[in-house]
Amino acid sequence: MTPFAAIVGGGAAGFFGAALAHVLSTLADRAGAEGLLRGPYGPQFFLIALYTAVFYAAIGAAAGRRAATALVGFLGPLLGIALVMAALTRYSGWGMPRGLPGTAQWQLAVAVVYTAAIWSTIAALGALSAGTSRWRGALAAVLGSLAGYGVLSLLLWAVPSYAQARWSPVSFLPSPVNLMDGLLSGAGLCLALSLDAKLRRNA
Repeated sequence: MTPFAAIVGGGAAGFFGAALAHVLSTLADRAGAEGLLRGPYGPQFFLIALYTAVFYAAIGAAAGRRAATALVGFLGPLLGIALVMAALTRYSGWGMPRGLPGTAQWQLAVAVVYTAAIWSTIAALGALSAGTSRWRGALAAVLGSLAGYGVLSLLLWAVPSYAQARWSPVSFLPSPVNLMDGLLSGAGLCLALSLDAKLRRNA
């Protein structure tokens, strides 16, 4: 895959993956799936897990160009977030029964679980889609995703009004921030993999 094709294909996959993820999450929310798998403690998590799974399935399909990488992109966040949080929300030691404000322990737990699930999925996609060694593919995917996140952060800094339009399962119309995140994440990851393969061939 050439760098240009990686940008176009990865960006399109991320953009439409974010749009599809939003629509499916909204449908799930309207079907009453918000509290699915949740125990008696902690925050709801299923909609975020579903959104992230569909999002990275689309990017995985573009990166690896086969069903296996799409499946890894889907299962990584779904299992890494939903199953882990389903277990954690049955633990009473951190408080936060349903309807009460979150605790600092829960905020930390959510940050750790979400971060670990997302970045391990990104690394796995890179390893499976690499045109070089697996560790180089994983590193390229992480760096490419970080670059995409950096560009998004720069755009939100330049146009702070966009930051107010975050994801919300109320309307079927996805927010511009989520679509931009999808485009930049997919383009960054796929471009990094393409450049890594190109550098290896030139070497």
